[in-house]
Amino acid sequence: MKIAYIGDFINHGTSLQTSGTPLVIILSRMENVASIDVYCPKINKVTEEFQIPKNVNIISFYRYDHPLSIIRLLRVQWNNYDVVIFNMLPTGFGNTSIANATALIIPLFLTKLLRIRNIKIIYHNSVFTNDFKMLGYNSFYNRIRSNILRGVEKIIFKNIPTYVLLNLYKERIDKAIGENKVHVLNAHYLEAITTIYMNNLIEKKFLEINKSETLTILLHGYWGPQKNIELALSNLSKLKNKGAKFRLIISGGVNSHFPDYESKFKNLLDLYSNIIYEYLGYVQEKDLINIFLKADLILLPYNVPGGHSGVLEQGMFFEVPIIAFDFPEYREQASGNPTVKLIKPEDLSTVLMSNLNSNKKNDIIEIENKIILVNDNIKSILD
Repeated sequence: MKIAYIGDFINHGTSLQTSGTPLVIILSRMENVASIDVYCPKINKVTEEFQIPKNVNIISFYRYDHPLSIIRLLRVQWNNYDVVIFNMLPTGFGNTSIANATALIIPLFLTKLLRIRNIKIIYHNSVFTNDFKMLGYNSFYNRIRSNILRGVEKIIFKNIPTYVLLNLYKERIDKAIGENKVHVLNAHYLEAITTIYMNNLIEKKFLEINKSETLTILLHGYWGPQKNIELALSNLSKLKNKGAKFRLIISGGVNSHFPDYESKFKNLLDLYSNIIYEYLGYVQEKDLINIFLKADLILLPYNVPGGHSGVLEQGMFFEVPIIAFDFPEYREQASGNPTVKLIKPEDLSTVLMSNLNSNKKNDIIEIENKIILVNDNIKSILD
């Protein structure tokens, strides 16, 4: 089977490389996959060493915010592939509306006008499934854009096999537009695969870890207005003042779609610097395993879910106890997982205190069956 993948990949793009890279890694390891051509953005200014699977060919094909380079996708002979997979987000091709609109129209043009039938889309954060106002896109211009996007998405969902990552989102789309071609792709543990692969652990059965005497708390993510890091820092500061002992590590970059938020984020780091043990900024994929193995507790203090949570999946993969605010998305993702506590924001201080008093992290982490599960789930996109 010959596959084409279009979207972000490690060292090529930023928006969806955390889901696109592990998807390609898993597909490349399947016996029936002969080759994968990855059509991705031009190489990033900052890169990390990555061993490309032998049957994967990287084609730096377009640029963020350059509609003309994105239009070049129409020239590719997609009929030469058995399956063509677009990994897409409404804001996944840069910061300009024209570039993102161009990207969304490409698979529609290929399907409806050129009659290419092997196209599938993995779609993140639809206007039918996510509250864009709560995510920070609340200007008058964004409201107009979301109304246009609603029409484009409706055409996509009714005409092209499209995969969303939660049953909840499939249900919302069904309710909003009726009959459609949307399916659910179970992405459980998917975002943990890249760091496992890069550390040559993908054939391992178990990981052993050493617990530290002082509990380490991790705040990790792609920071933006949808995440209430201030509430987490405020509660942790109060507990520190009462004598609680912990090390707080904050990691992750700031979402470039919200330039005003960056100054607020920096101000919060300064304000609570007395309780922050370490701020790492952006963490490269290979090093992600280190922060999760080091963490004894992960906090996910979100005002609103930004979709399927990659940090939640990574935390569950490495069996780190997690405290997250209760949303339907996280209930579905964490269903049956004993390491996750879903709480109300007002209960954060109480739940934190109870977790600080006991380190419940496992000494040995089973990974083999989790990797098998990811493989079995991803196979469905080739059916």
